[in-house]
Amino acid sequence: MNVVVGRLGRPHGVHGEISVEVRTDDPGTRFAIGAKVTLKENNQSLTIAATRWHQQRMLIKFIEINDRDAADGVKGKHLTVEIDPLALPENENDFYEFQLIGCQVIDTKDVILGEVLNVLPGSAQALIVVKTIDNKEVLVPFVEQIVPVVDIEKRQIVLNPPNGLFDEENAIDAR
Repeated sequence: MNVVVGRLGRPHGVHGEISVEVRTDDPGTRFAIGAKVTLKENNQSLTIAATRWHQQRMLIKFIEINDRDAADGVKGKHLTVEIDPLALPENENDFYEFQLIGCQVIDTKDVILGEVLNVLPGSAQALIVVKTIDNKEVLVPFVEQIVPVVDIEKRQIVLNPPNGLFDEENAIDAR
C-alpha cells in the first residue's frame, strides 16, 4: 500500500534542492539518505541524496533531480512510500490514512452516522470525510475530543460530535 509522506513545494537554489511539506511523523526514516520515494502522480522513483531543515521547512536533494528546472517540474507532486497494509504505526494513537477509509462511523450511542470516505491532511489536524447514510459528506476534525475511539480491527470509528456537526447545513451533497 502506498502512503503519502510529503508534498513537494518550491525549488530552493539552482542545484535541484526542493522544499517538502512533510506529511509523516517519522521524517528521519522516510527521508533518510538513500531512501526511495515515489511520485504519486507519475510513479517515478526518486532517491534521497541529502536533507536539511531551513527556516522550519525540510529541503531535499534527490539524486535524479540536478537543477532548478527539474525541481520545478515536480513542484506540487506527492511523495509516497510502500507500507505493509497490516503494519501499524509505533504509536497506538496513530493510523495510516488507508486504514481509516471505509471504516464505519458511529456515535457514542451506537447510532450509525456513515462511513469514512477520505482523510484530508491539515496543518493543525487531519479531517475525516464522513459519507452519511443519506449520502452527504461531513468534514470531521480528527482530534481525540471528537474521535475518542478508532478500532482498526473492527473497522469502526466512534465519534462524539459537537451539536450541529451532522446537521443538514453542515453537510455537502456527495452525489
